[in-house]
Amino acid sequence: MASGIFIFDIIATLALSGLLLFSYGDWFRQRIFVTISVLLAWYFSFLIIFVLPLDISSTTYRQCLANVNKTGLSSTSTNTIIHEQDVHITEKEIINHRLNSNTSSVSKVLQDKLHLQGHDCPPPYSLLDENVLPNLWRVVYWSSQFLTWLILPIMQSFTQAGEFTFSGKLKSALWDNMIYYTSYVLIAIILFIYIAMKPDLHLDWDRTKAIAASASNTWGLFVLVLMLGYGLVEVPRNCWNRSQKGFQLTRAYFRVAKLMSEKSDAEETLDDVLSSVNTIAITIGESDQRRKLVDIIMSKVPLEMVERIKRRRTEVDFGTDAPNDKTLIKLHRQVIKSLQNQHRTEAQWNDWTDYVFELEDINKNLVSNDHTFVHSLSKKSKFWFNPTIEWYWKCLLSPLMLRGAALFSCIMSVLIIWSEVTFFSRSPTLSVFAAFVNLFSRNRDYFAIEITCIITIFYLSLCAYYTIFKIRVLNYYYLAGNHHSDEYTLLFSGALLCRLTPPLCLNFLSMIHMDSHVIKYDMEETAYTNIMGHMDVISIVADYFNVYFPIALLALSSATYFSLGARLLTMLGFQQFLAQDGDVTLELVEEGKEHIKREKRRRQRLAESATRRRDFANRFGDIEANSRDARIRAGEIVKGSRSGSGSPERALLSNETTPMHRVRTHSNHNIDNGSILTENIDLSSPGFTTANRNIMIEPPRNIFDDI
Repeated sequence: MASGIFIFDIIATLALSGLLLFSYGDWFRQRIFVTISVLLAWYFSFLIIFVLPLDISSTTYRQCLANVNKTGLSSTSTNTIIHEQDVHITEKEIINHRLNSNTSSVSKVLQDKLHLQGHDCPPPYSLLDENVLPNLWRVVYWSSQFLTWLILPIMQSFTQAGEFTFSGKLKSALWDNMIYYTSYVLIAIILFIYIAMKPDLHLDWDRTKAIAASASNTWGLFVLVLMLGYGLVEVPRNCWNRSQKGFQLTRAYFRVAKLMSEKSDAEETLDDVLSSVNTIAITIGESDQRRKLVDIIMSKVPLEMVERIKRRRTEVDFGTDAPNDKTLIKLHRQVIKSLQNQHRTEAQWNDWTDYVFELEDINKNLVSNDHTFVHSLSKKSKFWFNPTIEWYWKCLLSPLMLRGAALFSCIMSVLIIWSEVTFFSRSPTLSVFAAFVNLFSRNRDYFAIEITCIITIFYLSLCAYYTIFKIRVLNYYYLAGNHHSDEYTLLFSGALLCRLTPPLCLNFLSMIHMDSHVIKYDMEETAYTNIMGHMDVISIVADYFNVYFPIALLALSSATYFSLGARLLTMLGFQQFLAQDGDVTLELVEEGKEHIKREKRRRQRLAESATRRRDFANRFGDIEANSRDARIRAGEIVKGSRSGSGSPERALLSNETTPMHRVRTHSNHNIDNGSILTENIDLSSPGFTTANRNIMIEPPRNIFDDI
């Protein structure tokens, strides 16, 4: 049973990581080593969250055994007082037992008392072998640390390098990370000097690993404060706002207006870079050795963009410097970054416009009396096979469920903030989740312990990861669904998850009073803390962690609740969505509405053009069918067909090409040029009606408006 649950967690974590990576990334276009590295980073991070509750229940069982062993008294001892949580066997109870019975065994008293109180320590159903979890944490932790601090940063620079060879890209990536690694060396030197000044600290290999783990966890702890301070407030607020469709639509208009300017800037930057590429392509001839490098740069650019730049015939002045190899490398890097930026903004634009169209349709259908969902420009999902069911879900059930999720997440956020602020108090136990775990531990309810830990740590991870999957760093980092996330963003998210998950879990263990170095209590250590280490290796963290972490978390949560960061950015000129009555906000909302109207008209024209072309093609098919029917009736089927049969039906299946077939094929190839050839068509054939003749002679107008 235990091995089955453990294997299920491993497989479920791998499936979740793979599905998320498939949704955000593009497996068929991105490099294979990027896919594998990001998958491992996400998998190791999620695996810690899934398996940690099993470690907690096993530790609770070992703590129970340790407490029971402490209650074992010698049969000659009569002065011992036993305290095992709620079990109190005093000297008076032992004397009364001796007076009322013929036995002199004190151990019998202990066994009866422990049995009556239910402290026989049954093993949990998920108990694993004692070496499984330590070995798992050792592999997961050090592999993820190796990825996040060494491999992934180099790969991030590798994907942005402008060199044209693998060795050149690798050298450029190492050079870009030189400052990054230099900071590591300086921190290590400072730590070694600090340890040398402490005579009570003896440096060995295990101590070195503990210091490295503590330094990594300390860095992640400071970032975790920012992530949790934002996520604990924004997750409930976002759930509630998403249930208010009118508010969400106004906010979406605001976001579209800002996104349009970002999209325009990205396109202008890309056009400037491509103009430089086009100038160099014209300057360097085919016989030049650098022509191969130019072709590599041009291969990165989509063909339609190349043709658009060529039509402009713009010239870029490179000054007195001729385009040498360094210029080409620099230009190659600019092309990569500008293409990624343009692709990112284009993906955001498509996602947000689709979201606006869906919100507009929902608002229109809210007043529907027949309770049938009608789409205008929003995409129809294959999942909704019944418009009535779709209406009830999107217009009735979904808002109610979002409000319920907002209420649940609000309660969880309040409890977590309270527990974070008070987790250092063991007696009395003020942390809510620590009180729950202690209660279930006394009752030996391991399943309830695991469920409590799963819900709590999953919500903590949701709040922290919500920030990771939603933040945008200087418009350069953005995780976009629908396979639109670039390689650099995926690698950045993998590195951030690997750095945040270990301190997140250590903070969770402190919150439920299972980290003895934080609570300052003699208890059984989890296999996780034995491998990951504690926060008290560095004295500044050990001395002030209990004080500054709760204060910082409470301060950041309060700042997020009152939108202090958004107000500060607005004062600095970076307009944020604060209130609908603000002049700048209302102006951007109206601008977003105009952008959506133009986008809606563009898509309607494209849809109408596609419909006309489809109808026109269907009419040609009807003409051909009528012509063949007429030829069959007139006995004009070509004889000597390959079918070997004289029947008209089988003759039509032969490979002989009739004039009508030639005309249809020729016409289809010339439709895009606006010409319809009617040669070799017998307009007097009985298969052609008056309407068909009009179609062939005078096709419908405005067929090619989209060209």
